[in-house]
Amino acid sequence: MTYALEVEWEGGLTAVYQVADNSHTEPEFTGSADLFALIPRSNGEWLIYVEASSTASFDGVSAFYPTVNGDARSVLTNDGKGGIQISEFNYTFIPDDKRRFTLGLVDPSAWLDRGRIANDENKHFLNGSFVNNATIEFPDYTIGAIFRWLAKDSRPEFTVVITGSDGIADLPDRSYQSLLDVTSDSRGAFIGAGASWILDRASWRLGAWVKTNDHPVAGSVDETEMNYGVYGVYGWQSGSNALNFRAGLANPDVSISDRFIAVAYERKSKYGLLGIGVAKTHITDGYQVSDKSSAVDSEFFFRIPILQNTGHITPSVQYVVNPGFDISGELNSSSAVVAGVRFHLSF
Repeated sequence: MTYALEVEWEGGLTAVYQVADNSHTEPEFTGSADLFALIPRSNGEWLIYVEASSTASFDGVSAFYPTVNGDARSVLTNDGKGGIQISEFNYTFIPDDKRRFTLGLVDPSAWLDRGRIANDENKHFLNGSFVNNATIEFPDYTIGAIFRWLAKDSRPEFTVVITGSDGIADLPDRSYQSLLDVTSDSRGAFIGAGASWILDRASWRLGAWVKTNDHPVAGSVDETEMNYGVYGVYGWQSGSNALNFRAGLANPDVSISDRFIAVAYERKSKYGLLGIGVAKTHITDGYQVSDKSSAVDSEFFFRIPILQNTGHITPSVQYVVNPGFDISGELNSSSAVVAGVRFHLSF
């Protein structure tokens, strides 16, 4: 007996051009492509996610201000160039209408710290501070499991994520072979849990996480600790208006950023979608440069639909303050106004 293979798929193309008022940066053009394929089965579904990214400029805007383009450098080879990769490949078991169990190559950030308007750099805010909470030390795409108990009546939805501490982009050679080497002494686990209450107009998410691999303690030569934290997300939507609030705390002994807060607002009109957001990330004492203790990200955009709503063009202006560090390491300390335009096509 043979079975027809039913495949549901969708994809998108994104191009971003940005320029900053900083003479040390060069104008930058980046491009990316995404393809999702969903294969339903009798007791669940397969998910395959393939993405590609262009090579970002070494002295481009996003090299100096990494948060301004959440779509840049989404795929990198071990020599820092763009490429193509399978980012997710997993199977979700659906035993009943209450539970979901996902196993395989997963994206932990897709299941915790979610928001209706602040989670998608291709269609909403481009700045990474409005995509995920800066205090949560998410691994990149990695091997793991996701357990979900769906909401019922007054009971919230519960999600537990258990993965390796390192994802593809976190490894020196960015290879699947290294990803599977889970017994390495430098590896640990990322464990996150959250509860969410989804109402007609409002949504609440509360959670906690821990990353068990050793992290050096700031200011100490040989002391290490695990990293951990808590987070919260509040969303509200009514008619044409939507709000998103995010906050987070992390272990100040080992985290570069130990406090985070962000607010984002969107309003729909017949001409397009307006978005305004402001975020502040506090840099812990052991990592501060000079007297600058916080990173600031702000973004204003207007998304204009084109091609019968299958695509959009989004001009934007951002003001960012980079205090010398972000979650990826040491950077130049400065501030800038960044102007840009994003083109996105869905298919």
